[in-house]
Amino acid sequence: MRADGSSLDGRWVRRTSRPARALIGGRRSRSAVRQLIIECNELRTELTEASAKLEQHEVEHDETRRTTEGLESQIKRLQSDLVRAYDDAQRAKRTSAQREASAAEQARLVVATHIMTVADDFSNALETAEEQNMDTKWFDGFKAMAEKIEKGLADAGFRRFESVGKDMDPARHEALATMPTSDDQVGKVVQEIEAGYEDIETSRVVRVARVLVGRRSDDSEAS
Repeated sequence: MRADGSSLDGRWVRRTSRPARALIGGRRSRSAVRQLIIECNELRTELTEASAKLEQHEVEHDETRRTTEGLESQIKRLQSDLVRAYDDAQRAKRTSAQREASAAEQARLVVATHIMTVADDFSNALETAEEQNMDTKWFDGFKAMAEKIEKGLADAGFRRFESVGKDMDPARHEALATMPTSDDQVGKVVQEIEAGYEDIETSRVVRVARVLVGRRSDDSEAS
């Protein structure tokens, strides 16, 4: 082997990388090495910067994820609050409507009760006029007015219900007293002192009838 390495016959040089061949080339090779070192340092710097950016992106991603989860939680809570507020508003609306309807019904009953009292007065007046053979014109006038009152009550949703001859019913009648009667009328309403009224639509009693109830002739009177 020659001291200058000529026996390598160029084969070793050809199998080396370009930087290695440049290294053998003297001054030019040293310049290439320096350039290679510079490029390696630049690549290392870029790699470090890229790693730092990746870590920053991961941190930002985690923050974004936490923020998103927080917003989703807030949205769910707001949706729940909205549903609850809507339900509360609907309940309040129904309650208000029920109270208004109840107040209106109560007012209707109060007015109707006053009119029923007037109807009682006209009914009693008609009975008295009929018993005393009152003048036909006056009687017809009273009767017409009484009929108008009953029609007004009917238009308001109320009507009289029959009591005489019916079984005594505490839900519909108030027994003021008893009076002797035939056996077939015992326990039945034999006389109506004050008429009873019911709701036309529901048949609910709005004023009980005040009545006299039949009893056996041999029983003592019960009040």
